[in-house]
Amino acid sequence: MAITDNLRMTLKVCQLYYEQNLSQKEISSQLGISRPQISRMLSNARNNNVVSIKINNPFLDETRLERILMERYGLKDALVLNTGKAGDSNSELEEFGRLAADCIDAYIMDHNRVGVMSGRTISSLASSIKCLNRRGLEFVPLVGGMGAISASWHANVIAQRLAECSGGRCYVLNAPVIVQGRQSRDILVREPEIAAVLQKGASCDVTIVGIGQLNMNSSTVKAGTLDNEDIRRLKEAGAVASVCTSYLDAQGKMIETELNERSIGVTLGQLKKSRTIALAIGQSKVEAIKAALSSGYLDVFITSLDTAREIAE
Repeated sequence: MAITDNLRMTLKVCQLYYEQNLSQKEISSQLGISRPQISRMLSNARNNNVVSIKINNPFLDETRLERILMERYGLKDALVLNTGKAGDSNSELEEFGRLAADCIDAYIMDHNRVGVMSGRTISSLASSIKCLNRRGLEFVPLVGGMGAISASWHANVIAQRLAECSGGRCYVLNAPVIVQGRQSRDILVREPEIAAVLQKGASCDVTIVGIGQLNMNSSTVKAGTLDNEDIRRLKEAGAVASVCTSYLDAQGKMIETELNERSIGVTLGQLKKSRTIALAIGQSKVEAIKAALSSGYLDVFITSLDTAREIAE
């Protein structure tokens, strides 16, 4: 009789392993059974319901929604955080940033080059990180400056903040995200210093991006980068979301507008070799979030419990 068929011995091994917390090496020494045999006995016990393992998960709703998001949009991972605060309020964004800050280092390895986007959500994350325990990090702004106000939302400032709390280094993209015309844009992107930063942004190991909505409440409008006429033209072209310098329609397809010709930064398509982590919350952003998730360019999505419920429905 194979030892895995010996129920009494299997039970003894399970009791020693699960109840008395002995290692397989200790059980082998005590019973005179080889470690590979013990491993097979433990595996066989689980497969035949001799042992039942129960995980006491206090995040059942969050886990269920994470699984839905991953399966529906082909994500490599999803993280749903319970802020305990409904709506699009500043307090919810602040709490979301604090919770996300506790988790973000799981997606970053030593010596990674990390690209960062601008915006309120990424700014909230960056301001909540006290210490990023990774060595040799580089932080690269993915887009130019957003406007004359709300400097804390700028990718340059966020990159600097993350470099300070990790002991890493950062780069500065000395250009606005949108200029008056294509000619001005072409001149600027040929500047060696700007071109070098853009090249680094397109070769990041990890990128942290937000998902922009196209209305008058968006960060780009509030920062003075876009105006009402820009938003109108984007909507006429079918755009419902923005990520970096790319605009997406409701199906997640990138669309070209005249703003693309005036933008300075990395496009979503240039991030396809990077592990792209997107953060976004808010009922008003659900349409934009769905579009971005449908694009196929995002690997990890971090959101709030209330937003995940809206998306799942």
